[in-house]
Parts: sequence; C-alpha cells; structure tokens
Amino acid sequence: MKYPINIPHLYEEDKKYATEAIKTGWISSAGPMVKKFEDEFSKFCDRKYAVSVSNGSCALLVAVASLKLPKGSEVILPSTTIISCYNSIVQNDLVPVFCDVDLDTWTICPDSIEEKINDKTSAIMVVDLYGNMINVDRIKSIAKDNNLKVIEDAAEAHGAKYKDIVAGSFGDVSIFSFYSNKIITTGEGGMVVTDDLDIYQNAVNMKNLYFENREKYIHSDIGYNFRMTNVQAGLGLGQLENVNKTIEHRRRIAKRYNERLRNNKYIQLPIEKENFFNVYWYFSILIKENKKLVIDNLTKNKIGYRHFFKPLHTQSFINAMDMIPNSEYLHSVGINLPTYNDLTNDDIDFICDKILEVLE
Repeated sequence: MKYPINIPHLYEEDKKYATEAIKTGWISSAGPMVKKFEDEFSKFCDRKYAVSVSNGSCALLVAVASLKLPKGSEVILPSTTIISCYNSIVQNDLVPVFCDVDLDTWTICPDSIEEKINDKTSAIMVVDLYGNMINVDRIKSIAKDNNLKVIEDAAEAHGAKYKDIVAGSFGDVSIFSFYSNKIITTGEGGMVVTDDLDIYQNAVNMKNLYFENREKYIHSDIGYNFRMTNVQAGLGLGQLENVNKTIEHRRRIAKRYNERLRNNKYIQLPIEKENFFNVYWYFSILIKENKKLVIDNLTKNKIGYRHFFKPLHTQSFINAMDMIPNSEYLHSVGINLPTYNDLTNDDIDFICDKILEVLE
C-alpha cells in the first residue's frame, strides 16, 4: 500500500519513556508510569480521575459497568459507531436502543434521542465521531430533563472541543482508545475518565479483578484483568506531550483536502460548525455518486480508505427492524481517507487527483 489509511507517528519522547520503563524492569502494570500517565491524561481532558485499561473496548465495558445502571434498562446510542459500543451495553445486561445521526455533523441526533426515550431509558451513549464532538448543550439538556446518565465515547476525538468543553470532559463517564490509529496511541490501550469518585472506584476495581486494595485474592465482585502495562503508559506519556503537534498535522491535512475537493459537486466535505473544533481523526467525505468508481481507483493506485461504519442495526447478528435512514445513507456514500502526520501536500494532491479524475 503506497498510502495506507493510517501510519502511527512515534516521537522521540515515546521511545525515551518506553525505554525508561523497560530499563526499570517494571514492564507489567505495576510500574510508576501508569499512574503518571493517568494523572497527566486526566488534566488533558479536564477530569478529576482517570483509569487506564488495556484497550478502548475494555474502556467502554468498564465505563458502562461503573454506572451501576438497573439491569434490563435501556441505553440509547447512535447506530453509526463501532460495535464495541453495542457490546458494552449488552455485556452489562442492558438493552441497546438505536437512534439516528445528523446528516451534516454525522454525530448523534438530539431529536432522534428524544424520540427513543421512555420510562425504561437509563442512559445515553454519545460518540464523538471521526474527530468531531457532539452538541453538548443539547445532550446535557436532554439528559437533565429526563434524569439520564451520559456515557461519552471520545475514542476518536482526543483534543476536540465544543465551545470551551474538551472531548472526554462531558458526561458522567467518558472513554478514550489508544489503538495504533488514534491521535494518541499506546499500540493498544484505553482510558476511562470521570469526576465522580464512586464511578472512578468502580472502574478501578473492575479493571483489577475487584481486589479493592485489601488482602490479595479476596474479591467482592466479578472483575477483569484490563490493566495497561508500564511500557504502554510510557508511550502514552510521550504521545500526550506531543498531542498538539499531532492535532496541528491533522488540521493541516484537512485544510489541504478541503482546498482540493471543495469544488466537486459529487463530494460533501466534513462540516466544522461554529463553536466546534474538529481534530480530524480521519478526513472523511461523502461521495454522493459513483462511490464504487472512486474506491476502485483508490485501490488501483494503492491508496487506503475505509467505509463509514456499517450501521449497528443492520449487522447480521443484531438485525434490528429499526428505520434509521441517515445512518444507512452515510454508510452507503461515506469514506475515510488517509490521515496521518507524515502525509505531505504532494501526497494529498495525488490522493485527491485519483478521486477527482473519476468524478469529472
């Protein structure tokens, strides 16, 4: 692949801290860098508490569990998102209820949420999609009016903002992923963040087999080994120190894509509305006609891409009978384009040329 969809960028600080972790001999989760990474990351997303875990899917599972929602109650979530969101709800004996997304921002639609609320609803799971945050004011209002908990999946939005609210600082509990394609990466890894001490303690216990800091091998509930290693945390510290550089690269890349693609009538570009700061995890576009011609030409020229998420309600093992048209439409026309630090303007021009030459 000449231009893969993503190439992780490792900074010198990443290597420095990871090497320090190895040299200490603390390569497990017991090393000091884990706590340091948690402390620094909580500051980054304006939270009181942070709990590191082994990946983003684990973070979702722990976050939902930490709320102690009534078993069998309903959690509303967008159909346009990763399957881990659905899994974390079902694995906690809760009922997922799918709602639609907005066609302009591609994030969860507040009006659709309101249509799905009933007396069984206990929480809303919102997703900051492809680097863009949700409408925090609307979600806060809906949650307050209906006494609902809010779970924020900020896995794709490290550093994104709505007004002065940074991704991960909103909701009762929020999560991040540090997978290799994320804006901050530890290879694999995740983080649960909150301002609530009880939620924090629940998350700490669940990710650590419910040892609860008492006598070892005595447990008070079902827990998991979802711990992050000291080496991963070292990588995370280096990544966190350079996150603003990474975001600058993402926005530079988005600017070039916008300049090259904005005049084509078949392409809808991502919208950065007033009060929003998009970090462009992936630069994503809608190809309203001839999408297959575009992806065939990208493939022919060894250019990576990803389709938009297949709506959860259409997954074969779920097969919900919901009518969620916006999510279905976005999957049919949307693709993510290569977005990583080392892409040059010449690289982006080449990619855009291959898109535009079949859409003229």
